[in-house]
Amino acid sequence: MKIPLFLDKIRSRPSTIWIASSTTALVNRLVYTLTIACIPDLLQKTMGVSRASNGIVTAAFGIGGLVAGLLTGYISDRTQNRVGPQIFASFLYMAAGVVLFFAEHFYQIVMFRLVLGFASSTADTMLFTTVADVYPPNLLGFKIAIIFVFDNVGNMLGPLLGGKIYEKMGVGGVAIIAISLGAIELIMVVIFVRNSLDIRRVQVSESPGSLESIAEQNTVSTIVSDRHNMDNQSGLRRDSNASKISIFSITQPENGTTQDAAMPGNATSKNGKSMNLLRLILQLAVAGPTVAIFVSTGMQSVIETILPLRLFDKFGYSPATIGISFLIVGGVLIVAMPAVGFVNDKIVAKYGNYMRYYAIAIGALIIFLSQIVMALAGSYAVLIFGYSLFAISSMMVIVPAQSAFGDFINASESPAMAQCYSLGWIAEGLANMSLPPIASSLYAVAGFLTMLLSMSAVLCVVCALSVLLFPICQHWKSVRQGI
Repeated sequence: MKIPLFLDKIRSRPSTIWIASSTTALVNRLVYTLTIACIPDLLQKTMGVSRASNGIVTAAFGIGGLVAGLLTGYISDRTQNRVGPQIFASFLYMAAGVVLFFAEHFYQIVMFRLVLGFASSTADTMLFTTVADVYPPNLLGFKIAIIFVFDNVGNMLGPLLGGKIYEKMGVGGVAIIAISLGAIELIMVVIFVRNSLDIRRVQVSESPGSLESIAEQNTVSTIVSDRHNMDNQSGLRRDSNASKISIFSITQPENGTTQDAAMPGNATSKNGKSMNLLRLILQLAVAGPTVAIFVSTGMQSVIETILPLRLFDKFGYSPATIGISFLIVGGVLIVAMPAVGFVNDKIVAKYGNYMRYYAIAIGALIIFLSQIVMALAGSYAVLIFGYSLFAISSMMVIVPAQSAFGDFINASESPAMAQCYSLGWIAEGLANMSLPPIASSLYAVAGFLTMLLSMSAVLCVVCALSVLLFPICQHWKSVRQGI
């Protein structure tokens, strides 16, 4: 298909990739959250299944996300195609809507969430990958934060919209909206989205060795590798503060040789060694953020599973009223998210990429504080305050964690960007599979307070320790080498 010249110019801009990715994030979250407020009512009143089954439905979403995460990154990196998986995800959204439209039994709801998880994992892996393909580290945090702004617009509107449509039109009305959103995403991808690797190759050819050919040319990459060899490396790149260097200790290939310098983003380069998922997760720089995404998204899925039950049990709220709670929290995040991304980039530009890991650890501690507030809340206002605090602290974890993936791949100069970002969805899939069923069972047996405090205490401590392991090891290595 021949693309008009003016449209081709628009499609060739990194900002178009960013805007399209943000819009995709909005659609993804809308389709997912449309059913958050109404599924508990549908399962219990219409289908007559137990409350514990709500966790099984969430787990089905996680299973779909896990399978897609294992496949999408590998296929995209292998084929060097970022557009095809997004088109596939659009069709899957429409397919999920069709399944929901005809749903009359519990297994059909499980199937709906399974297909939806596959679609969301595919689309989200690609939207973060494409942005990381075309933006340097000291801009990446803000770009990802804005993507999450759109994500949270969907999180804000989806439950309210879905709850009201469900009350007026039943589950069929919600399904029609889901099908329509999938069609909108398909049209948007076909018209506006170009393969981000093509754009990245153009950037590299215009400005070899960096991604500075994008519109924001006053920035430079902050990534270097192997600090003790930095005086001998011709491709060394410093950040805007010459006194600060960010270090990524990258496990070398089996023969022990150092990777040759390659042009970042040239995914077909012979010099940048590709990494499979196992090799990626064995890198401390990647493992910590992956655990962080598991914890933050897992706690989010726990709250999305339990909060409607809590609001119904304690306050007797209807699905539409429960949707308003997500509307309030989404509004808080829309205001806070740009600041989170902006501050993250400023810290990275000044102190180096390793600061992302300290930021994640601080965010994990604030997550635990927010769970204490929610667990002890005696009123609706305090409960929503705690949820809002959780939402902001969760973004304080996820934004630097997602940015760290792009940092690492740029440092390693490996054509494995999509596979690295697929780890985020694999982590989220595992979290959605395991944590909501545990939470719903604990809620039924021990109550809201015990469930929330016990789960959050364990998860947040594990998160903080995991992400701190990388900078601590790097500091110890530097001390031993006398740097």
